[in-house]
Amino acid sequence: MGSKAGSASKVRLNSFDDLFGGAENTSGEQIIHAKLADLHTFKGHPFRVLDDEKMEETTESIGRYGVLVPGIVRPRKSS
Repeated sequence: MGSKAGSASKVRLNSFDDLFGGAENTSGEQIIHAKLADLHTFKGHPFRVLDDEKMEETTESIGRYGVLVPGIVRPRKSS
């Protein structure tokens, strides 16, 4: 039986775009850099930011390692 490592060694990725895709995005999604002040909550939002010990740990982790999982946001609906 072949090993998984053997099959994975045949895959060649030369760049970030090879792994995650590049300019061929046709879904309308885009990567932007948004200011935290531009973000807002919405009714029924499942997460709350609490200034507690866990937030302190998160802040220290970001300072040490950077942002490992980016936030995903949607544009605000026009009124």
